[in-house]
Amino acid sequence: MAEGYERVELHTERLTLRPFELDDVDDTFAFASDPVWAKYLPIRPNWPQPFTRRDAEEFVARQVLTNWETTPMFAIVFGATVVGWIKLNVDRQHEIASVSYALGKDHWGKGLVPEAATALMDWGFTELGLARMYAGAEGGNTQSQRVMEKAGMSREAVLRSHHIGREGRVDQVLFGILRQEWEEKRRRR
Repeated sequence: MAEGYERVELHTERLTLRPFELDDVDDTFAFASDPVWAKYLPIRPNWPQPFTRRDAEEFVARQVLTNWETTPMFAIVFGATVVGWIKLNVDRQHEIASVSYALGKDHWGKGLVPEAATALMDWGFTELGLARMYAGAEGGNTQSQRVMEKAGMSREAVLRSHHIGREGRVDQVLFGILRQEWEEKRRRR
């Protein structure tokens, strides 16, 4: 498996995916302080509601210090503004990674997360040598499930009553893509 520990910047047609910087606090606070935005995110450790400026400062500081060997975390930059994030949780032993993401509510429905996820998956398969990537969403979060489908992942499983969400016990819907499937989709692009 490739090293890939260096912090990198990825570019798409409309986005820059880059490591978080300390100057990203205001943008992060702007999108993360919206309780509608956080509906499907875990409450702790990162997304309490109400989400304060101090929470934004702590989140950004953690991302600046994050270990890119296991958890490369990218700020999603649209124009000159950080509008969300996307990351991998890498299991190098098994050559797999989970993908997670969040995007500010003002930018929902514009295809930004599938665009970011496609770039991230291209990087993960090419530079990190991953064999598989997967992602999950709460059962009621159909928007996020659609993102995974648009990024080329297939629905694989429903884990019933899998964790506790903001509104009680929730199902987790899992999606995934194998390297071979990604290579085939890439050839067709």
